Amino acid sequence: MNMNLDSSFFLRLGLAFIFIYAGVSAFFNPEAWIGFVPGFIGNTIMRGYFLFVHDIINLGLGLWLLSGKRQFYAAIISCLMLAGIILTNLGSFLVTFRDVGLLFAAVALAVINYRR
Repeated sequence: MNMNLDSSFFLRLGLAFIFIYAGVSAFFNPEAWIGFVPGFIGNTIMRGYFLFVHDIINLGLGLWLLSGKRQFYAAIISCLMLAGIILTNLGSFLVTFRDVGLLFAAVALAVINYRR
């Protein structure tokens, strides 16, 4: 394997882990995660339903990253998800600051897979 394939694999593995973990954890323990749903979401739809849909998306994205198919697009969607989490939870930056590093890991994955 060359360096880019190795890097891509480990970036995908790490990102897949966080999305799958978040999806499974929030599914089995929604009370621990519901506080991270932005307040404006509760104004339009029930926060619990939003969290459930978000769990499904997280699981799907994690599995997509593991599959290795169309990695550039999976990385871009990961970037958008992580940027959305950061921007809508700026008040919880003591917890979400780690997501900045994960966002840049997703950017790195997109750069590695651009034009592939």
